[in-house]
Amino acid sequence: MALTALTGPLGCAEEGAARPGPAAGTDAAEQARIETSRKKIDEAALAIDEKRYADARKLLGEAEKLAIESHRFEIGEQREKLDKREAKLWANDVSEQLDNKQCAEAFTALSKQIEERNSEVFKAEVRKLVQAQAAACASGKLDELAVAGKFSEARSFLGAEGTRKVLGDAVWKKLSAETEGTIVEALAGQLADDLRAKRWSAAADQVDEALKRGDATEAVARALMVRVRAAAAPELIAQAARGVGSRNAAADLKEVDAQIARLGWEVQAADLAGVAKDKAMPQELARKRTALATYLETQRLKVKPPKKSEKRWAHGTVAVAPAESAEGASRRDLKTGTPVWVIGQTKDLALITEQDPGAAGFNAALELALGWVPVGRLAAEDTAEWLPPNDQLKGAQVWGPLREKEPLLELGTVTEVKGNEVTVTRLADDVEVKTTRDKLRKGQLVKGMKVLTLCDQENQAATIFEHVQGMRVARVQCDGGLQKEQPLSSLRSRADLLPVSK
Repeated sequence: MALTALTGPLGCAEEGAARPGPAAGTDAAEQARIETSRKKIDEAALAIDEKRYADARKLLGEAEKLAIESHRFEIGEQREKLDKREAKLWANDVSEQLDNKQCAEAFTALSKQIEERNSEVFKAEVRKLVQAQAAACASGKLDELAVAGKFSEARSFLGAEGTRKVLGDAVWKKLSAETEGTIVEALAGQLADDLRAKRWSAAADQVDEALKRGDATEAVARALMVRVRAAAAPELIAQAARGVGSRNAAADLKEVDAQIARLGWEVQAADLAGVAKDKAMPQELARKRTALATYLETQRLKVKPPKKSEKRWAHGTVAVAPAESAEGASRRDLKTGTPVWVIGQTKDLALITEQDPGAAGFNAALELALGWVPVGRLAAEDTAEWLPPNDQLKGAQVWGPLREKEPLLELGTVTEVKGNEVTVTRLADDVEVKTTRDKLRKGQLVKGMKVLTLCDQENQAATIFEHVQGMRVARVQCDGGLQKEQPLSSLRSRADLLPVSK
């Protein structure tokens, strides 16, 4: 019985051990994959050595699909070896084409191989092996095309996908820059006769035609026009200068303006900005052209040149019309108190400059002209402390006698002006008071000016220490040195403490 008991289970155990489990089956399959991968890698290596590159690439692809992690690095090494061997093969294959300047054909063939393999190693190796030959071939072909005037064809060759793919960005960019430079010089040579003959419009026409043909890009056309303008500028400057004071002034201005327009310069005053750099006239040309136009305007207005320029001051905010057109829209304003010099005048208008022309004659002074202003807005003395003109007085802050039987002046704001009668609203309580212009003073508060305020007692002398424009308080310093903030409504003054106004 004991023997029977022992043999039963033992028999079962042997029977179970004889059957392989799932794990054993998996291990066998994995081992088979590993061996298959190993075999393909070895066969690929042999194929590379025997220069059967297509077979090698196929075998490596099959090994890669088996995805044996431990073989990944070796497969990569074999691929790199294969890429370099094939790159050398293709470099040798196109060498004769490159030497014979059949660059486009060679670049197309290499580009196709680079694209098919999609391998950075292959691409880098091809570039390394052919770079010197490829660059020399491309440079020679581009020079031939440029010398032959086939600029559009040269750009097409450079723009081909194969050219850039084989040369690489650095070499391609260098050759592109050199080619554009060569084209610029070649096209500039075609302009030489017109420039020597001072046919500026004809030269500009040539640039336009080159652009239409595709021989010049926008950038090249701009570069060529820079040369045309540089050649034309001195001649146009001289012509504009000769026109001032001459009988041919109108014809000269017409010709200068026509050339300026044809050469793409913008007619704009020399004191204004905002024109694109390549469109901006040289300052000297702008100055001479404006002086010529201003001279013609003085003739139209029958201006009589003064024996000597006269200094004047702007009264109020004064709009300045352009020097070349007294009826033109104002381009800037003068602040009240701005000193100017009158270099020409009609009954109602004065031609002014902000620079003292000194002993310069009338024609020379025209180059300094700022523009035209109404004669009535100029004064023979400094107007900085004056009240604004009546039409600008409303809204101004003023000092005035704003209380009955009270001689001291206080601050208010002008709300209405009728002739010499002025209505002022007191700052202290918003009460409107009617007075006359001659009793008012400019209501400015500047550091150092004397006022009357509450120090030890009312209406004692103090000095404005600080006042921020628009604020309703000011910091004052009493005679004893005490500083305090006082409401503007509490400040008082006397006529003898304030500048005389008109």
